[in-house]
Amino acid sequence: MTQPPIAIVGLSCRLPGGADTPARLWSLLSDGVDAVGEVPAERWLPDAFYHPDPAHPGTSYTKAGAFLPLSALSGFDAGFFGISPHEAERMSPHQRLLLEMAWEGLEDAGWKPSRLAGSQTGVYVGMCGDEYGDIGGSHLASINGFTNIGGAGCVAANRVSHVLDLHGPSLVVDTACSSSLVALHLACSGLWQGDCTTAIVGASTVNLRPGMTVGFAKASMLSRTGKCHAFAAEADGFVRAEGGAVAILKPLAQAEADGDRIYAVIAATGVNTAGHTT
Repeated sequence: MTQPPIAIVGLSCRLPGGADTPARLWSLLSDGVDAVGEVPAERWLPDAFYHPDPAHPGTSYTKAGAFLPLSALSGFDAGFFGISPHEAERMSPHQRLLLEMAWEGLEDAGWKPSRLAGSQTGVYVGMCGDEYGDIGGSHLASINGFTNIGGAGCVAANRVSHVLDLHGPSLVVDTACSSSLVALHLACSGLWQGDCTTAIVGASTVNLRPGMTVGFAKASMLSRTGKCHAFAAEADGFVRAEGGAVAILKPLAQAEADGDRIYAVIAATGVNTAGHTT
């Protein structure tokens, strides 16, 4: 059954290389800027977890990665969102980034965010893991009443719904590398089924500890050259990176009737899994 098309009417992002707006992302891509570098020391000491031998325990054979500046993670304006400083310091960077990007995405659409209060707007987030929550929960003496919700994956979407008073579905989906695409599929399905009238779709990932990088290295999944070379013969793995993005969706017919600027149109979506594969 053919579904009516869906319009993307707002965008926002936080990506390496200074791409913190859609326009800057476009410039980065069109200018061929390489945003991959080495793991910054404020995350972990790259030399301490590096060894060229893949079999060496507790190390990775690459130091390559693409990271946001520390200010993008620590510069959250809690008061703007009505959040106390004590609660904000326990909030995962995922939650902070998604709140900022959701607000900016709505502004990019030309909407005053408060206009959605009480509406059947859905929030669909793709997110795979949250190392900040793991860090906060590992120091038992410092745990307080904000620790659990600050690191809970589901709250990454719920924060947006709560701050903006949105009454549609609010959920986080984790399907590993495809999380953001599946979140987009679920958002479109929600619009088609009438679960929501507008959808905020977002994703974020932040790399805070070396363990995940070491694990991918032990699985021989990381590029030795520090480049992804997607779909090319010289491809030898991927490079871990971080960042986030948000898209604002609504039915195309409604967007046209409302005079919204339309970035692109989604004609259809689909998800599946391949069963017995490597």
